[in-house]
Amino acid sequence: MRSMSSSELHLFVFEGARAESKYVDKLEQHFLGKRISVKCVYDAEIYQLYKQLKAEEFAFDMVNLLKERSMENAEFLRDYTRDSFAYIYLFFDYDAHSTLADDDKLVEMLDFFDNETENGLLYVSYPMLEAIRHYKDMESFKNLTVKCKRSNCPYKDYCKDVEACMNEPHYKTVSAAECLPQLTNLNKYTKEVWQELIHAHLSKMNYLVNDVFDLPTKLETQSTIFSKQLKKHISHKCPEVAVLSAFPVYVLDYYGVEGVKRKLKE
Repeated sequence: MRSMSSSELHLFVFEGARAESKYVDKLEQHFLGKRISVKCVYDAEIYQLYKQLKAEEFAFDMVNLLKERSMENAEFLRDYTRDSFAYIYLFFDYDAHSTLADDDKLVEMLDFFDNETENGLLYVSYPMLEAIRHYKDMESFKNLTVKCKRSNCPYKDYCKDVEACMNEPHYKTVSAAECLPQLTNLNKYTKEVWQELIHAHLSKMNYLVNDVFDLPTKLETQSTIFSKQLKKHISHKCPEVAVLSAFPVYVLDYYGVEGVKRKLKE
């Protein structure tokens, strides 16, 4: 388990303007407990963040970068500097269908954002935020995958199903249709719901990395998770990802293996 204190200031950086923060708020309410945290929005995909950092040769200050993104961030972070925060966490979607998407760029980003006390720690949801709700039961969730590249698929010119693939519903629609009914309403995410989702996603992560569908016995890096996604699902003629949310993995990093097991039994 990483040594984290609830009394030290945490900075959460989210891709989107509303939903991610709401999920973290619910996690804090029912599972994590209140920490001293500041939540901000980058308001763009991970690949746009990469483009910005690359232009600056990765010499940047995350707090100043956020201030420059919007007037709202500038006002909200007015009294803060990078030194104000003990920990920085970034939550972004895989978004392989983006016009800027590039797996090599994501590898580079995961290598750079690999420590919450330094540059920050990047967490990725596959394929996107709504993976957290794409769950019905453990049996079906174990092998649940979704197509991820769409028009970016390198094999689309040779695929006989390309038209059907391009016309598939957006993942937000799919995840809402293929989940337990209460999971479409964040207000119904009770402690018991979070316990079930965290258990499911952590078991899925362990299955992806170690071929064991059960709670992990050790922490796994985001780079390791992505490398397994590439090997097992993405780097194939019909690119897919194993559906996996970043939030339970963050919980595992926060509490550690034994701590999570205790929390799941409370």
